[in-house]
Amino acid sequence: MKRAPYEQLEGESSRAFEAFRIYRDLGPARSTGKVQEKTGKNIRLLERWSSEHSWVERARAFDQHMDKKAIQEMELQHKEIKMLETEVIYTAFKKIKKGIDAMNPESMTPNELAKWIETAVKLGRLIHGESTEISEVNHTGEVKEKHEYDIFQRVDQYKEVYKKIAERGRISSVDERDSDNE
Repeated sequence: MKRAPYEQLEGESSRAFEAFRIYRDLGPARSTGKVQEKTGKNIRLLERWSSEHSWVERARAFDQHMDKKAIQEMELQHKEIKMLETEVIYTAFKKIKKGIDAMNPESMTPNELAKWIETAVKLGRLIHGESTEISEVNHTGEVKEKHEYDIFQRVDQYKEVYKKIAERGRISSVDERDSDNE
């Protein structure tokens, strides 16, 4: 049976694996120096074991394994919560339906009927994951960011380009357009 890379390797001594286990379990801030602090073992020995037994790669595989397990657990919890929510909503609807069935619409005011209809529509939209509120976004058109940009500086910067284009007859020169507008 093939072992996971973060388990004890074939040919790896128990002492070397114990040092790796400490390294592995330190998490993202792991280092051989921290293993040395915890075990009191010679740092050169730990670095040799790390190199010989691929501690960095094995720890990375362990981190990926743990991330995958955490994601699976979160997905399972999410499904359980959704199932509980569905049960609660279903139970609530059964009770509400009983109450509605027992109501006499003729004895209700138009406002009461309107409120019941509004509530029923909101509950239906909520069940289907739709918005239950109408929202409106207003914008005054005011821009709060200030950008230092001088259009006249840009025109002066490209004045020679404009003149060359004008000389080719594609557009009238900037100076001619300015005199026409006066």
